[in-house]
Amino acid sequence: IFSMAVSRSGLLGVIGLLMASYVMQRLSVSYISTRFKFRPSAATSSRRPFQLRSCYSSALVHRRSFVNYRRPVPDIRLSPAASLATEAAPSKPAGDAEIETSPIRTGLSDEHRIVVLGGGFGGLYTALKLSELKWKTKPEITLIDVSDRFLFKPLMYELITGEATLDQVAPLFRDLVATEGIRFVQDKVISVTPSDVANGKSGKVELGGGDTLYFDWLVTGVGAETNMNLAPGAKEYALPFGTLDDVRALEAKLVEIEAGDSKALVSVVGGGAGGVELAATVADRFNKTLGKDNFEVVLYSAGEELMGSFAVDARGVAADILTAKGVKVVYSTRVDKIEKAPSNGSSSGEYTLTLTSKASDESSEASSNLVLWTAGARPVGIKGLTSSEEMVTTDDMLRLSGRTNEFALGDVAKHGLPATAQVAMQQADYCAWNIFASVNGENLLKFRYQHLGNLMALGPLSATATLNVPGVGDVTLKGPVASALRKLAYIYRMPTTQQRLKVGSEWLRDPEIWVPKDIPRDISGLEKLSPFTSTPNIDLKKIFDPETQDEIRGAMQGLFDRLSVEISQRGKRS
Repeated sequence: IFSMAVSRSGLLGVIGLLMASYVMQRLSVSYISTRFKFRPSAATSSRRPFQLRSCYSSALVHRRSFVNYRRPVPDIRLSPAASLATEAAPSKPAGDAEIETSPIRTGLSDEHRIVVLGGGFGGLYTALKLSELKWKTKPEITLIDVSDRFLFKPLMYELITGEATLDQVAPLFRDLVATEGIRFVQDKVISVTPSDVANGKSGKVELGGGDTLYFDWLVTGVGAETNMNLAPGAKEYALPFGTLDDVRALEAKLVEIEAGDSKALVSVVGGGAGGVELAATVADRFNKTLGKDNFEVVLYSAGEELMGSFAVDARGVAADILTAKGVKVVYSTRVDKIEKAPSNGSSSGEYTLTLTSKASDESSEASSNLVLWTAGARPVGIKGLTSSEEMVTTDDMLRLSGRTNEFALGDVAKHGLPATAQVAMQQADYCAWNIFASVNGENLLKFRYQHLGNLMALGPLSATATLNVPGVGDVTLKGPVASALRKLAYIYRMPTTQQRLKVGSEWLRDPEIWVPKDIPRDISGLEKLSPFTSTPNIDLKKIFDPETQDEIRGAMQGLFDRLSVEISQRGKRS
């Protein structure tokens, strides 16, 4: 349906399809509350996310009463962060440390215990999906993460440019899971002992604060971290950009540079999407705060082109925008070493980079005041479960190889797919269902990835959005239209309805992030705002090509499997 809408009606067909799906969602909420006569309790009504003078607040409360409402579970922090050290932690039940670990379901209740490691896209979305499923006996779901906030990573760049606030991009876990029947634990995972189903032994998770959690089912979504060991000096002198702490560190460094008198020299290492977005973001900010003549941003790419996995049109748009922003791109160049520049030397920067050209194999040096490292990633290692040197292997159902009760998804798992939020979010749906199916004796689903396209930020009101359409190929949009489409897509993919409404309502009240300040008044100016990089080429022969047919068949099979699950779940609700 999606491919037909794009092929026949272009972008209008896609917008119409999205509007129709939104209306159907709203109607389904109204139908549920009317058909089953659910009314919000006084306790539920008092916990409205925020006041909106519209039907959305009422619909949200009704939906929560029917689908998502659980008895509130206290937010337990076993090892509070320094900023939260003054909060009193709830006391543990007496005798909790002596809970017997065998057989599997022993302890305070007969509920299944599901522990989710990592609060990224894979972990958090799996936990939320598990809480929405209709269990005969609701399980005890525990989410563990070292941070107190969930980070919507594709929007990290908006924190640097000031287009988004901290609560929009990184909401607190306790706010996201407060009404979902999920217990959140803020701590570092030290080791994991897998369950022994054959001998009736449950698994356990050892935490940095000294506590132990037992589980019947485990989901590992701890993700990956920037590999700072690829060049000597990178760990000591370069800044990664993958966590909220990295954002804070970069912000502090940018403020320091902006307060100085010397020319700002910034080096970005890595020619992938992350490096391109970060270089464009820093250049945008310096253009406003320092002026185009007072800074230099250099992007080093080890490959012969940027973003090798992206569509050709998207790569071309990115290269043009980087040039327009004053970013210098150096191709086929490897950063071999980073060291502190001598204080009495001739270097104009704080650091010296040793470079090697792949084309000529010649070495050179470059100076920089700030080095940002985005090249390479490695999985987060957990003793007894994962290694920082190699990803874990899983089967088609996302179970760890040789295990039945342990699952893994996202960047920590070896699945041959891009390390993107899109992959992790799709895996979360399958992972949650497969745990539910395992507990209830239903059929497990093989994971089928459906590539929807790529979105990339290139500064305020500047982005690329690539849709992969069978029979048409990659359709790439650019400019303010692509920027708006990217924001709308990310609003829709926010983890909870409350967060969607919060971010959506706040962004819609700010026209500056949607509409250019200077709208062209003549035809030639309007042509520059055209969202299309090229005219889509509809090839009817390609639609009936066997490879395209296999792609469509796989997508339809995945859609059928998930629809079957939804229909089954709705039958149980009624």
